[in-house]
Amino acid sequence: MSSPLKILGFAILLSGSLVVSAAPAPQQKLALADCIRIALEKHQSLNVSEASVAMAEAQYQQAMSAYWPRIAAEVNASRADQDRTFKVQGQFDLPPALGSLPALIPGGKPISAVPLNMDVKLMDRDIVTSSLNLTYPIFTGMKREAIVSQAEKGVKIAEEGRRKTNLEIVRDVKKYYYAAQFAIQMEQLADDTLERFKALEDLTERLYQHGSMRVKKTDYLRTKTTTAITRTMRSEAQYARELAHEALGNAMGQEWDASYSLAEAADASPLSGELKQLVDSAHTFNPDIQQLKLAVQISDDQITEARSGYYPMIGFQAEVHDIQTDYKSGLTNAVNRDGWTIGIGMQWNLFDGFQTTGKVNQAKAQQRKLESQQILLNQGIALQVKQQFLSIKSASTQTKDSQEAVGYASENRKLHVRAYQDELVETKDVIEAQIVETFAQGTHYRSRYALEMGLLSLEYLLGSNVGELNQTR
Repeated sequence: MSSPLKILGFAILLSGSLVVSAAPAPQQKLALADCIRIALEKHQSLNVSEASVAMAEAQYQQAMSAYWPRIAAEVNASRADQDRTFKVQGQFDLPPALGSLPALIPGGKPISAVPLNMDVKLMDRDIVTSSLNLTYPIFTGMKREAIVSQAEKGVKIAEEGRRKTNLEIVRDVKKYYYAAQFAIQMEQLADDTLERFKALEDLTERLYQHGSMRVKKTDYLRTKTTTAITRTMRSEAQYARELAHEALGNAMGQEWDASYSLAEAADASPLSGELKQLVDSAHTFNPDIQQLKLAVQISDDQITEARSGYYPMIGFQAEVHDIQTDYKSGLTNAVNRDGWTIGIGMQWNLFDGFQTTGKVNQAKAQQRKLESQQILLNQGIALQVKQQFLSIKSASTQTKDSQEAVGYASENRKLHVRAYQDELVETKDVIEAQIVETFAQGTHYRSRYALEMGLLSLEYLLGSNVGELNQTR
């Protein structure tokens, strides 16, 4: 019993995250399905998973925005230190057809060029401009498609993460539920054993006090010692049961003072199906494997995104503008005050110092790394499935054998008690028969608990319920 009790002693430390929520009605009897339902309603880990999915969906929406045009309105009001002018300096040559102007000074040369030196006002110092711009990428070298595909797979990865969280919660609840059931059984076994030893102690005392020739004082003391030891073991079993009960409540998100009881659990269903079918199911449904598969697919998109640097970027642009100012001439005349422009532009990096090549090589190396990790994970999961498969087969066999042993031990104990009443066997033989029956019953409970633990561990590895897989085959 020491090993299961130590496991139960660490149950609270290994339980899931704390959740603050209302407790069920006092002394409510909960079955396994009820415990799972409560945990799935209250566990804070689900909120984290839901937030991760919402973030991934928002990133997908951001990526999809690349397929829509960008429309932006812009308004600017400015005041300069002075009017903006255009200075003209030089001379204006008269056309030959006009001839020369008379000299300004008597006896001087005729004037064939007019000197210029003046400032022309282009726009006022106060000006307000407003515009409406539209841009749309026509060709991005498959970069846009690659980014959208990555975001779409990111949503699937987040959904697999949410499914993994659900599986973890169900696994923890089942683990502590079966641990609580095992503790209840062991406590009941301790109670039954104590009652049998008390009865044996009373019988031994009567035989000893009535002068039996086969029952001595040492036999009487032996029975009292055995009863006292059994009473100690019962106290230990009670503590283990209470500890397991609290661990289950914590995994469900219950308050520390919640009051409820557990319904008796049904026997675990036998495992059907071959090992290869179970491994194939794990490769299909295990969330870790599915997330890594999606990561490998994302690496393909990342290579495509990196290769987009080899291609030109082509986009469409349009603009409508309006200028508000008191100055009606210069650049802000009636013709230039409002208008529109439309055009197509291209940008092509003919040489970027091999930056694009480096990005492509990095993405390819990342893909090779993920593919190798995927192989290792598949092999690791397959090995774990095989381990649990063998463990379940062993526990199932032990459960059947221990059940037979319980029947034999019970019959042996009854025969020894009847023979002891007739003083046909010694006290130590009766005590031994009692202990053997208790040991056989405890072994049976322990093998059932090991079978349940193996099945729930296998379900977590497969990513689906073993019973559902059996029905689909």
